[in-house]
Amino acid sequence: MVQPSSNCYIVAPNSAPIAIPVSRANEFDASAIGDATVFGAELIWSDVNAGNDTGLGGDGCIAGLDISGSGNSGYIIVYPGRREGNAVVAVTVGTGADRIKWSWHIWVTSYDPTSNPRVYTNTDSVTYTLMDRNLGAIHAGGSNLRWGTPESLGLHYQWGRKDPFPVSASVTDNTEKAIYTAGGATTVDANKTDNGGGGISIATTVRNPLVFYYLYTNSYADWCSVTTDSDTRWGNSPYVKSLYDPCPAGWRVPNEHVWVGHTTDNFAYTDTPAGRYHEQTGWYPASGYRGNYDGKVSGLGIEGYYWSATPTNNYSYILFFNSDHAYSNGSFNRAYGFSVRCVAEK
Repeated sequence: MVQPSSNCYIVAPNSAPIAIPVSRANEFDASAIGDATVFGAELIWSDVNAGNDTGLGGDGCIAGLDISGSGNSGYIIVYPGRREGNAVVAVTVGTGADRIKWSWHIWVTSYDPTSNPRVYTNTDSVTYTLMDRNLGAIHAGGSNLRWGTPESLGLHYQWGRKDPFPVSASVTDNTEKAIYTAGGATTVDANKTDNGGGGISIATTVRNPLVFYYLYTNSYADWCSVTTDSDTRWGNSPYVKSLYDPCPAGWRVPNEHVWVGHTTDNFAYTDTPAGRYHEQTGWYPASGYRGNYDGKVSGLGIEGYYWSATPTNNYSYILFFNSDHAYSNGSFNRAYGFSVRCVAEK
């Protein structure tokens, strides 16, 4: 089935293959794939071991990859495996460091976000429709007995990037999760790098979707260089979905107003597993973060951080909570890796 242009696709395990238009790469770089360019398909990573510590095979979440057509009118064909999980696949041209022209998050899950959406009218009398789980989560909260598994955590994102990063192999400690390429096992921690003082361009991150670019400063920190920085990386006002938005078609990163009215009184803290629950918007795991200063997973089972698409000065607004506090309009450095809870486009 041919898919719409997006950065994330939801597919069910053992379902029919999907066809991803490679022309998405040309929305970023008009010369990425020419009319007659020979392109390939590559698994960047999967969080499911398909066998022999590789991420590609029927026992994983991605059974196989293929290509169809040629040039910028062609497609990557993705065959879902039998297990739920997350993967990133890419269109490539040639070999070497610049081979990746664009990449996509494949969210293999039986979850249908339109079947049980969370509808919330905030205290500003604005109504939003939200997913009932974090982007990339296999299980949601509420009465689901599996809400305390690592599969409920979802994925982490640096602000303004389309590329996901696994959270943890545990819901109670900061255990780096193994991920699997077509050639073997690795971790995000093994692939992170210092961004050299904020000098990383968006083009560099497009070519390196598995690299978490961290930067330590005492105040402002961004993975992106100031020369290519933009407050509209995730859309911002008037909240038109951007090229880099990580949510599936029909959904987007929320603005900062979504969680207005979430307080410690109505956003109740849960100890086992750690998180907060709101009657209308659901359960939010304390999924921690990846630090802007070292790229490591921290705060698991203690704190929750959720990005909005809205910048504020050199930072961006977030929903933050721990066992004592809940803030619907906090702000943080954009080099951090936080969770995303998608909202339906209007």
